[in-house]
Amino acid sequence: MVTTEDRIMSDHLTRGHVLGAAVAAGATTLLGTTGTSASAQTVSAGQRSGTASLAVPVDPKEKEYLKQLTQLADPVCDEAVAHLFQHGEGAAVNEAMKGWAANSQSVPDGLPPKLRDFLESARRLPSWADPAVLARGQRFVLAHAQQISFAAVLDVTPVRMKYPAEAEAIFGIEGPHDNKQGFAKALRGVGDTLVEDPYGPTGSVFVTMARIRVAHSAVRHLLRTEGNWDAAKWGAPLSQLDMLAEWNLFSSYLADHLYKLGVYPTEQEAADYLYTWRVFGALLGMPDDSMPEAVEAARKRAAAVDALYARVTPKSATYVKATIDYFASLAGPKEVTVPPATALVRYMIGDTDADAFGLARSSWDAVVPSAVKGFFTGTQAGGLPTPSGTMTRIATDMISRAMNDGKKADLTMPLHLHGHR
Repeated sequence: MVTTEDRIMSDHLTRGHVLGAAVAAGATTLLGTTGTSASAQTVSAGQRSGTASLAVPVDPKEKEYLKQLTQLADPVCDEAVAHLFQHGEGAAVNEAMKGWAANSQSVPDGLPPKLRDFLESARRLPSWADPAVLARGQRFVLAHAQQISFAAVLDVTPVRMKYPAEAEAIFGIEGPHDNKQGFAKALRGVGDTLVEDPYGPTGSVFVTMARIRVAHSAVRHLLRTEGNWDAAKWGAPLSQLDMLAEWNLFSSYLADHLYKLGVYPTEQEAADYLYTWRVFGALLGMPDDSMPEAVEAARKRAAAVDALYARVTPKSATYVKATIDYFASLAGPKEVTVPPATALVRYMIGDTDADAFGLARSSWDAVVPSAVKGFFTGTQAGGLPTPSGTMTRIATDMISRAMNDGKKADLTMPLHLHGHR
C-alpha cells in the first residue's frame, strides 16, 4: 500500500512533461469523470524519485541484452520503406495512405508490393494475445483516460528526452524547437487508443501502429541518408532500446505515477494495463522478450535501462524548456503563463529531473500540487456525465488540430529531415 508518508513525500518527488502545461491544464477541463481504486498499488521509491533508480546495479546478462537492442531496429519494415525511398515513391505513398485510419479499411491500393505485404502482415494481434485480458486493460484505460492522457502528456513526453539517442533522432527529424507536428501526431495516436474496442472494425489501433512503424522506418532511413547519424555512438537510429525506453515510460512508469493524480491501480489493474502495452509494443514491432510480462520485472528492466542509458544533455534541456515556452504561450503572454506551466511540469516529473532539465523554480511550485489534486478530486466527485475516454479523445483531438493549423493530424511519413525541407 502507499502509506501516508509516501503521499506526503509525493508532494516533493514529482515527474513531468512538455506538451504545454497551461494548454494541457486548460484542455483537461473538458474531460469527464473518473474513479479511483480503493486499494493503492505499491510504488517503488526508485520510480517515485526519478533518477534515484540510476544507482541500481545491472546484471551483466541484462546489460549485454540491452546493448544488443541498441543495434536492432525494425528490419522488415525498414527494408520496405528504404525500397520506396530509393525509387522516389515517398510522396505517392503518403498520398495513397491519406484517409486510411479504421481497422475495417483495406490496405490502400497503389502501394509498392513490399510495403503492401508488410502492412497486411502487421495488422493482426500477436498470437499470445488474450482478448479477456485486453478487455480488462481497456476498461481500466477508459475509466482513467483523463489521468492517463494527462500523465502521458505532462510526464512521459519530457522524461523521454533523458535518453540521448532517442532525443538525437527527434532533433534530427523535428529540429530542436519546431515540435508542433510531432506532438500533433502523438496526440492523434493517443486518441486512437481511447475507444471501447481499439482492435475492432471501428477502432484504429492496427492501422495507427502500422503507420507509426512506417514513419519510424522513414526517420531511420533519413537519418542515415540525409543526416550525420553516428552509429558507433548511438547504435541504430530509433533502435529497439529506444523503443523499450519509451515503452517503459508508457507502461510501468506511467502506472506507477498515476498516484499523483489520485489513481492507485490494484496489482491486477497494473498487470492488465501492462498487458495492454505489451500488445501495443508487439504491434509496433518490438520483440516479445524485450517487454517483461510481470509488473515488477518491467520496473526492474526500466531501472536497468535508466542506469545504463538515461542522461540529460544540454540539447535535451533546451528542447524541454522551449516546448514548455511554446505551449504555455498559446494560453497567453509568456511572462504570465510560463511560470505556472513550468511548475506543473516540475510537479509531474519531480525535482530531480526538473533540475536536470534546468527548469526554473518559482512560487508556483507550492501551489500546483494542491491545485492538480483538487482538480482531479473535483472531476471525480462531480465531473461531466460523458465518459472520461470520450471527453479525453475530444480534448486530444482539439489540441492536435490546434497544433496542425486546425486540421486533423495525418500519420504520414516524413520525407526529409529538419533543415532539408
